[in-house]
Amino acid sequence: MKRQHIISIIVGLMFIAELNSCSESFLDTSSKTDLNTTSFYKTEIQAQYAVTGCYDGYQRTVSNGSWPTLFQAVETMSDDCLGGGGPDDRTDRLMDRMDMSYNSSDVSFMEGIWDDYYKAIYRCNMLLSSINSINWSANTTKKEVEGQARALRGLEYFDMVRLFENIPLLLTATNDIVPQAAPDSVYAQIVSDLKYAADSIPAGSFVDKNTNLGRITKYAAGAMLARVYLFYDGVYNSNKGGIVPGGLTKAEALQYCEDCISSGNYSLEAEFKNLWPAASTEATSPAEGQKTTYNEASNEIVWVVKFNNDQNWTNTLVDGNRFMANFGLRNTTAFAPYGNGWGACPITPYASGLFLGTDTRGSATIINCRNIGAYNVQIATDCMDYTGYANKKYCPLIYTDGSSMPASQTTVDGGNMQTSQDQNWILMRYSDVLLMAAELGSPNSMKYFNMVRERAYGGTTNDINSAPTTQQIWNERRKEFMGEGLRYWDLRRQGLDAFVKAELGQATSDGTVTGTAVSVYNNRTAATIASTYVDANIRQKRGFLQIPYNQITLSNGVYKQNAGW
Repeated sequence: MKRQHIISIIVGLMFIAELNSCSESFLDTSSKTDLNTTSFYKTEIQAQYAVTGCYDGYQRTVSNGSWPTLFQAVETMSDDCLGGGGPDDRTDRLMDRMDMSYNSSDVSFMEGIWDDYYKAIYRCNMLLSSINSINWSANTTKKEVEGQARALRGLEYFDMVRLFENIPLLLTATNDIVPQAAPDSVYAQIVSDLKYAADSIPAGSFVDKNTNLGRITKYAAGAMLARVYLFYDGVYNSNKGGIVPGGLTKAEALQYCEDCISSGNYSLEAEFKNLWPAASTEATSPAEGQKTTYNEASNEIVWVVKFNNDQNWTNTLVDGNRFMANFGLRNTTAFAPYGNGWGACPITPYASGLFLGTDTRGSATIINCRNIGAYNVQIATDCMDYTGYANKKYCPLIYTDGSSMPASQTTVDGGNMQTSQDQNWILMRYSDVLLMAAELGSPNSMKYFNMVRERAYGGTTNDINSAPTTQQIWNERRKEFMGEGLRYWDLRRQGLDAFVKAELGQATSDGTVTGTAVSVYNNRTAATIASTYVDANIRQKRGFLQIPYNQITLSNGVYKQNAGW
């Protein structure tokens, strides 16, 4: 059987980003080259181009413009956010409530993610199938290239299996229909790929962020293994500390975190706000230019996806952060530096209230629209699920005249607020490594936990004096990583009952099922929406998403739909 575009893999010409080692970052380049895969991957330099193409493949899961991106999907479905958007953005509410009745005809709303990820996996498979036929100048170079490609493939399969659970596992470039694999088989491959990267990429490779921002280090791969361990152990093993398929043990997961910590390559950013452009940028005019303390190459960044501002609607530079516009303030450009967008994922009142007054993370994480004057403006417009709290970590930037800051800074014609967003997507921070190490039982767990809190509160007054409990770590993670696309995964690994209860309580005053329903604005009208979250809609799906029906149809029924969809 043939796939008939079932995964929309790239055959023939691959679109590869050319490596430019002299640029600020290896992905900061507008130079591209089309190379024929029948003659590609024969030499070491071609393999270097190809691995950059693998990075580009993962970048394109965002920059390609498919909706929703993984980031928006998991933010929408977390208990920190509601669906938001406008009246016609019904799939925002569908994802948030996990209820197809909000847009019953949208039976393939996740197809963009499916396509983009398998295209990215295809690129990695093409390179990896050529690795052993190349005459390498040094074995360390081979390990660098293979380690990066395998780390990216491992991450891509990790994203897919925790979104859909039942997915095809492709390890070679093929047009055949491949049945969905058992989740354990996928996890075994993820562990194998990430272990190879963590154990084989040389310790000194790519650690200089000034020239290698976006490159995967052995420590990034190791930290991702710890995340894989904790997610699998929570979802499939009730957090009992068992062995993950592929042979990953709890002790190994902890050791990968400890190796990252002891490497000396990473440290906490002194001020939390400097990790996020909108949290650290002043309101200025175009003539004044951007004034910011944002540290793009912070030593806190362990793994990041790079974006650039040179994409427009007609060129081939598909490298902008296309999820950013979805999080901007809807229907207004009057509150610089916070830019405009579609108003997706408003933060819940309960989540916004989790930060104590001395916790600096609150003001760096959330835009309180009441405080800046935007609330009364927006409630008079068509905002949906509107709470008055927006994500500051991934908010577009504008000048005081309302113009897009990255579009004003681009070097190409036709830049705009949708295509020219260039803020990077941070996949892993050092604070995450510290908290994972604490959760995995490090003897230094109290120290690691307090390091995160001391940065948050500006001192030691909120330190704990004993090893943190798992619940304390989970509570701290919620505040540390709110608005970063991690809460949904963290919540799911706490068990199905805890996940369902949290989802049911997201529109109440105390985050519980029995809490008082809070008021939001839906298209200019005050409303309560707590009753729209239904236990059966959430529980039956177990946190996994709909397999796109188009893919099931094209597979001639080989693919089976997930429960509840």
